[in-house]
Amino acid sequence: MERIPSFSKNHDTLSVGLHECGTAYGVTTWDLRFKKPNGGDYVTPKASHTIEHLLATVLRNSDKKDNIVYFGPMGCRTGFYL
Repeated sequence: MERIPSFSKNHDTLSVGLHECGTAYGVTTWDLRFKKPNGGDYVTPKASHTIEHLLATVLRNSDKKDNIVYFGPMGCRTGFYL
């Protein structure tokens, strides 16, 4: 079974910021990290939902819209995938 690139990273060493997760099938996944993983301080569901809608709207109306496949929250509530 192939290993998922983002699962191979040590999330305890990731800091807040933008991190490249990997590329598969010509698509690069980015980790937009707002909170430190496993830090006990997480993005609230309400804030996450608001950010998701704001950024998705901006991205879908930008000149990059044809190059963006997905923008959405991480289940761990520390950031978003792009």
